[in-house]
Amino acid sequence: MTESEITLEKSGAKKPELTEVIEALQSEALADSSTHSSAVIYGLSDLSELELDRMASVWAGLPATFKHRILKQLVETSEAVFELDFGAFAHMNLVDESSLVRSAAIELLWSDESLSTMRQLMELARSDRSHDVRAQAFSGLGRFILLGEYGDIPPNDAREAQELALSAVNDIHAPIEIRCRALEAIANSSHPEAAALIREAYDDGNHLLKVSAIYAMGRTCDKVWRDAVLEELESSDNQIVYESVQACGALHLEESVRLIGDLIAGDDREIQFMAIWALGEIGGKHAFEILSDLEETVEDRAILEAVEDAIDAASFSLSMSSRDFEFDNT
Repeated sequence: MTESEITLEKSGAKKPELTEVIEALQSEALADSSTHSSAVIYGLSDLSELELDRMASVWAGLPATFKHRILKQLVETSEAVFELDFGAFAHMNLVDESSLVRSAAIELLWSDESLSTMRQLMELARSDRSHDVRAQAFSGLGRFILLGEYGDIPPNDAREAQELALSAVNDIHAPIEIRCRALEAIANSSHPEAAALIREAYDDGNHLLKVSAIYAMGRTCDKVWRDAVLEELESSDNQIVYESVQACGALHLEESVRLIGDLIAGDDREIQFMAIWALGEIGGKHAFEILSDLEETVEDRAILEAVEDAIDAASFSLSMSSRDFEFDNT
């Protein structure tokens, strides 16, 4: 029994037969449905080669926008139910005629750490006819570059992925979206050129490059970027503020806690959620107090859940700090 089947069994559900999945897909496509049945979601997990062959001919005839919606739903589901495995289905869609579908298929492979997938992403990043797909492929390559830093993939493979990203960042004729995603990818490495490329992008004057540079600052885990991200927390540009909050969280900048706490009371919902996450990552007594006060007063269920998760993260940070203090005094 596969992990997906075990998950279904635990929930009291049973993986549907492929015929039922195909019928549900065709019915929902005909209705142009924006919501998808459990038969479709669970039925596309753990497909065998024979099932993929049968599915391929049906899938090819469905509208691209409908297929894109399905894949995006599978991405969300895979992030919530880790046992479901949409890998085979995602790989099938990497060669779809629609760039929307290919991009979503790359997203669906977010947890895949196989070298074969890395190779596919590199090929898409180099030569896909869609700029959007190439950009998405560079986003996917970022995790493999990080795996290389941890020594989890062979050095030669990691180096090849790095060089591909560096080449794209340095190509001033490449579409800006591709250069941005490549910059974010190379920020996962300790490559000697990375810091200079981030600084150059930050100072370039192009808004999109600046946004990516701030995101990349956080990915480096290097507090050399402290002053830049703290300054950008007070920007009038919400996109800049969002990425700066994320960078502060990734860099664990305790001096940002007050400003980030103030942002939770703002009107931008995405910034609110990112600010809550960042406080949890930074931890410390002040961040914990802000989150605890918020837990007592917030009425929005989604925000409350985010606060509870952040409190768990901040509590862990506090407990580890206490242990370190105890060890230092023994």
